[in-house]
Amino acid sequence: MMLEYAIVAFILGGLVGLVREYKASVKASSFMAFLGSLALLLQVYYVHSSGPVRGTLFGIPVRIDPLSAVFLLIIGLVGVASSLFAINYMDIFEKTGKGWVYAVAYNTFLASMALVVTVDSMEYFVMSWELMTLSSFVLVFFSEKANDTDASVKYYITMHFLDTIPLFLALGTAYALVGSFDKLTFENIHNALLTAPATTKAILTALFMVAFMTKSGMIPFQFWVAETYRAAPTSVSAIMAGAMEKVALYGLIALIWRLIGTSYALGLFVAVIGAITLTVGTLYALRETNAKRLLAYHSIGQMGYIWLGIGIGMALIPKGGFLGAVGALGAFAGLFHALNHAIFKASLFLSTGAVEYRTGTVDLNELGGLGKTMKATALAALFASLAISGVPPFNGFLSKWLIYVSGYYSHSYLLALGAVLAAFISAATLASFVKFYGTQFGGEMKKYEVEEVPVGMLLGQWILASLTLLIGIFPGMVTGILNVFNAPINTNLYKIGFGSVLFSPVLFVVTIGILVLGFYVAFKPEFGKEVKPWDCGSTEIDEDEYRINAEGYYIKYEEKIGSFYYLGDWFYRVGAGIIHYIVRAYLWVASYFTKIVDTPYTKVETLDDLRKREIMHIDEEVFKPLIRFLNIASDVLPGIRLGTFVVIAVIVVGIIVGLLIVM
Repeated sequence: MMLEYAIVAFILGGLVGLVREYKASVKASSFMAFLGSLALLLQVYYVHSSGPVRGTLFGIPVRIDPLSAVFLLIIGLVGVASSLFAINYMDIFEKTGKGWVYAVAYNTFLASMALVVTVDSMEYFVMSWELMTLSSFVLVFFSEKANDTDASVKYYITMHFLDTIPLFLALGTAYALVGSFDKLTFENIHNALLTAPATTKAILTALFMVAFMTKSGMIPFQFWVAETYRAAPTSVSAIMAGAMEKVALYGLIALIWRLIGTSYALGLFVAVIGAITLTVGTLYALRETNAKRLLAYHSIGQMGYIWLGIGIGMALIPKGGFLGAVGALGAFAGLFHALNHAIFKASLFLSTGAVEYRTGTVDLNELGGLGKTMKATALAALFASLAISGVPPFNGFLSKWLIYVSGYYSHSYLLALGAVLAAFISAATLASFVKFYGTQFGGEMKKYEVEEVPVGMLLGQWILASLTLLIGIFPGMVTGILNVFNAPINTNLYKIGFGSVLFSPVLFVVTIGILVLGFYVAFKPEFGKEVKPWDCGSTEIDEDEYRINAEGYYIKYEEKIGSFYYLGDWFYRVGAGIIHYIVRAYLWVASYFTKIVDTPYTKVETLDDLRKREIMHIDEEVFKPLIRFLNIASDVLPGIRLGTFVVIAVIVVGIIVGLLIVM
């Protein structure tokens, strides 16, 4: 199996981190991660051409079926591009001097995601999931800035309470069903669930749903996403948004839909959550002025599109007949959009990382005019921006369009409403990326004298940016791999559709090309001619004031729906407040495990307070009061020998413990 070679490459990538020189460590480990990701793509090709693979990987049972291959394709593509990009990009964190931390965590992150979607055991699934969460947590606070560290801790605690606990409870439930860790394969669990009580199925479904909704950033568990993606190195944010979120989607399909089973009500719930999420995430992105936070909110929104499509499939496929075919189309469209989102969202993060690499900022209010000197990065960002906005002939249009079609044909007012809402929100997405692109690459240069990024970073961007156009024009490149639900889509290399509803990307490109050529010949534009911008008749405004900052793009619109933002902000504060107090509880507990010098209580209110303390072993903490008592007694009662006093103290402690037991 090529998966074995991929895991070996990731292991070697972590080991080269032992080279203490930062740049050598980071570059070598990123290159090994690139090779490992490439091996994942070769595994996808093998499964697509030769069929599913089953066996063991270092003693771990694995099964790579067509569904696993889809997610290996996503992880592999994003891993290849991000790893190439990181070879140079991670230089900006050289001052941390911890290349070995990055090497181990980054390669572990990619390897754990590959294992999550291929292991054939609930036990190893949970272990791989936790490894994925832990390694991503380490990467998020890699910069060691105070606000980034706080974001990473809140991310990890959120995952601990809403991911780890539900998954371990689900693991315990599965163990109770099969009675042995050796029998915790998904097939055995599925067979046991066939005769299990309905309450057991409902409990498992609820536990899995909480875990996968949280990792996907679905409403109401999205509050960790924006700050986490902002804090992480941008190449890591690209993987988290492009691949990690999709691993949760794999869990939704493989562990809820296939393992436990679905129903119309469950599918409707998934679709409605998707529709709400795509609306809230996109509208919050519209008002953002930090590029990484803007992309993070759009990740929330785009995952909503994906869950809407999968929800339509979960609801309608069991009905069979025409509705079953519509459901298969919806599920296919959801998977198609998962791949497309991985491609254009990772590309957008990498383009943002390129801007950060040259300017040191991702604040859209501080940027402008970069398209003149960073032409290749600007064009890659333009391709990805059009793709996420659903503009043909880019790939995002096709998957969104098929989600709309499946909703329209669903014979359900609720699902149709979700599709209409999704179509409307695409307009808001386009508006958001007019701001995202225009404020960075349009207009006049503000204060940065920059040049294009190194070739490796450009290659990482363009591997993905070119795919947004290639898949958009030739969807047949990927539809064979993606159609694991046997959707009756009418497709070949040049067209795609359902029934009589067809779209030909090639014909669209040809038509647009002819129109552009016609307009060019008719109007004969003049190049190189400079004219003054139109001032709407005003004579009192200087030309340098014409430019609109990012925060002013849609300020009137934001005022119109201010109540929506106020309500959302309130919910965010509630979620953030809960996590804040959980963090404080952790710190309170930690304060009792720090070395006490003069007083019996150490004040620990922030992570910085905790870092300044020397961590105490738990046995030292337990016996510390007794030792202090002995020290005080030896000072107060110098006439009593210490050995005699120890015997007396042990007797007293024994009496107290005995009384407590009796009581």
